[in-house]
Amino acid sequence: MPDFEPLFALKENLYKETCPVILESGVLVQVPVAVPEQEEAPEVSELQSVMRLTFRNIDSRAVTALFVDLHVFDKVNNEIEVIRDRRYLVPVAARDERFGSEEEIPASAAAKSFSVAIKKVEFEGEDVWNGSASLLFDTITAPQPLENAFSPEEEKLLAQYRRDFEAEIAEHPSTQADFVPEICKDLWFCACGEINHAEEEKCFVCGAAYAPQRALLDDREKLQANLEAYEKAEAEKAEQARLEAERRAAEEKAAAEEAARRAAEEKAAAEERARKKRLHRKIFLSISIPLFALAAVFVVVLITYLIPQSHYDSAAALLQGGKYDEAIEAFTALGNYSNSTERITEAEYGKACLLLEDGKYDEAIAAFEALGDYGDAAEQITEAQYRKALKTLDSGAYNEALRQLEPIEDYKDAAENIEQCYFSLGMKAVEADDIEAAKENYAHVNEAHAVEMQEAFCEKGIEAYNAGDEAHAQAYFDLVTEESLLPKIDAAYYARALTLVDEKAYDEAMAIFEKLGAYEDCPEQIQRVHDLKAEALYAEADYAGALEEFKAAGDYEDAASRITETTYRLGVQQLENGDVIDSYNTLYAIRSYDDAYALLVSDSRYYIYVYDVGVGPNPLDE
Repeated sequence: MPDFEPLFALKENLYKETCPVILESGVLVQVPVAVPEQEEAPEVSELQSVMRLTFRNIDSRAVTALFVDLHVFDKVNNEIEVIRDRRYLVPVAARDERFGSEEEIPASAAAKSFSVAIKKVEFEGEDVWNGSASLLFDTITAPQPLENAFSPEEEKLLAQYRRDFEAEIAEHPSTQADFVPEICKDLWFCACGEINHAEEEKCFVCGAAYAPQRALLDDREKLQANLEAYEKAEAEKAEQARLEAERRAAEEKAAAEEAARRAAEEKAAAEERARKKRLHRKIFLSISIPLFALAAVFVVVLITYLIPQSHYDSAAALLQGGKYDEAIEAFTALGNYSNSTERITEAEYGKACLLLEDGKYDEAIAAFEALGDYGDAAEQITEAQYRKALKTLDSGAYNEALRQLEPIEDYKDAAENIEQCYFSLGMKAVEADDIEAAKENYAHVNEAHAVEMQEAFCEKGIEAYNAGDEAHAQAYFDLVTEESLLPKIDAAYYARALTLVDEKAYDEAMAIFEKLGAYEDCPEQIQRVHDLKAEALYAEADYAGALEEFKAAGDYEDAASRITETTYRLGVQQLENGDVIDSYNTLYAIRSYDDAYALLVSDSRYYIYVYDVGVGPNPLDE
């Protein structure tokens, strides 16, 4: 049974300076577990929450063990469990090897998120790296494609950089430069894509040093000079090739002229031999003509009747045996003898059918077209076009398959295959993130494929939304009308809102929760956000703003009890700022609060600006 979708995922490629490993990924998932069979019920499966972590060794030493602390939180980010010194035993993980992904760490059923601290890494031998449970790990920025460092007009410079890197900087042959070399924390990314430590002068994979590859990338003048030298060398090679071709052509011409001279001499000699032969023939004919006259009658009979019939029978046998080209040649040689002309057409039809069966569709179509209205040649042309289109469809060339299928839309199942082309093109467009092309093809698919494409729209939209491109995501979400898919979109918004709360982006989170309305526990989450925002404002001494947020939080946890205290703090702040009357009005409303009452009846400023001038009553007199 497959895992469910992750309940939570850490940011990818987490790292802290000096740490010998990278935390590549961490997820909280639910997996099925078997419950032992009981007397009254058969064995069943329940779901258990587990955490999976994947580490990557970036140290030259082989890792044999790793220890981590895990802090587990519920849906409102309260810590509910701590797993200390969780040990990963590794057979031997050499540099750049990954480990840990197969181990599952059980978590509470209430777990919604977790954090990880790498405390210790043991290496083969006795080496140990000690970290701290308080170390903060940050995401390592992924290496940037090398193309990002060059403008479209610098395409030739990009190619030259790759040539220079492979020929002059990298020590290992056939090393391709695909990424921008840059420093990240105490690491550096090589152009070949590998991660190296700052103290490593050269890349442990390709042997390229960081300094020269970065210097070459930043020195456009040197790249331009290298490019000009390369192009000059290539031009010289081309010129040498041209001169060599001219030399060979001259030699061939001389050889041809010599051959022509010898042929002329041989022709003259042959003509002399022919003249002598004609002289000898005249002498021979004067003697042999009477004898030949008698033989001529027999030859006429032989040529006119006996030989043609024999050739006809041979040609018919070739046709019967499927040797169509030989049969056509044989019947053509017979001219108008018997029905040879009709048999040629029969052979051409057989040849066209054979081409069709052999999958040579273009040749078959041309052959059937040449037959005109012979037999079912027209129907066979359509069949050949149909089979050719199916072969094109199978190859994945969907646009070309459409071009071939649409003229024969009513033939066999061509219409269904046309729809399949539109569906495949639409899915490819979604994969390529070409939403306009996806919409255009979506308009031509059937109901079943429409649902499948909507699923793809939904996934692509969620992917864009999670990447922070909400406008692009909305363009995909607008195409989703299937009721069963709408909750997945809401779930993406909901998860994003929870993340924004964790990041203290309370206004953005509030907007999403309000948009979701009654989805899940959004009303409660709105109260929670008001409460969290109130606490943040309170900590910043913005008591007026905090008071509004505590009131908006309603009955969430202790929000109501915090209103009185916050009101008191606001009144004190107003008094300190010289706003005595505003302070009085604020504190008078909570005069039953001991601290407020004490301040109102003891501070002389209230007597000067309020009580003595009749602005408001003194609580002491009530």
